[in-house]
Amino acid sequence: MHPMTTSPKRRRGGCGAGMAPDRRARHRYDQSVFHRLLERHDAIHRELTYLANGIRAVTTSDDPEVAALLQDHVPAMHRRLRENFPLRRWDPLYVAIFENRERIHMAIELVAGGVRVEETSDNPYVVGLIQAHGEAVTAFARRGHDAASRPSPMPREA
Repeated sequence: MHPMTTSPKRRRGGCGAGMAPDRRARHRYDQSVFHRLLERHDAIHRELTYLANGIRAVTTSDDPEVAALLQDHVPAMHRRLRENFPLRRWDPLYVAIFENRERIHMAIELVAGGVRVEETSDNPYVVGLIQAHGEAVTAFARRGHDAASRPSPMPREA
């Protein structure tokens, strides 16, 4: 069994239980894209830059399939944040990010082979969340499922 499915807390009701059918289908699709990126993490290049008020990340791949997945995944996650359509509800960092979503400013640019993202906030606590999220995504890109199967580290100030 995959590590992400072993926690009884997370298995309750299954993927998308209690959601409207269109949201459940969207959730499953988003999840399938994320899992494919985790599988192909060795084809992902990521540069994370810390800003005083957040991060800038450029995530690319020389593999056209992976590049297309990145260009699908990142805007979809931004949309979920704007719509308060949470994911990784078992991960305290993601819970905190969604609780503070209105304080996060995100700009996404599709670039050759992937995406460039800038996430910022005027709130120091939220800046810490953004930077911790940047580190978590970098870990996903480096270690794939191994990193994604564990809760993301919270910022030191949290």
